Amino acid sequence: MATKIVELGSIGGLPEFRVVMNDANILPMPIVETRKTTLIATVVIERTENINEEVLKAFIQSLMMAGASVLLAGCVPGGVIAMPLFLRTFGAYAASKGIELTAGQIKLNTETVYGEWECFKFA
Repeated sequence: MATKIVELGSIGGLPEFRVVMNDANILPMPIVETRKTTLIATVVIERTENINEEVLKAFIQSLMMAGASVLLAGCVPGGVIAMPLFLRTFGAYAASKGIELTAGQIKLNTETVYGEWECFKFA
């Protein structure tokens, strides 16, 4: 059984801050550092005998169509309706393509990627 990973997209996350002590001088001084984060969403598909290349292509098209519908939901403050809208749109489009997958075959993953710590510059 092969596994296929499809990246849905990425979005910039909230910046992180921390205070470290610079002990290079005689008197230790606190320094504020910051780094950027990125949230990456992927779908992992466990391929079985009922998922051939054609079904996989239709599945990826369903993901893209659902993702496009969520772009509008991103305009709503907080994006509260994004995930329910994605699931509803994906389910409808996938059903129209005749895709039959079990819940165990599809996994939605999110991963946070952290940038390097940098000295915070006050404007």
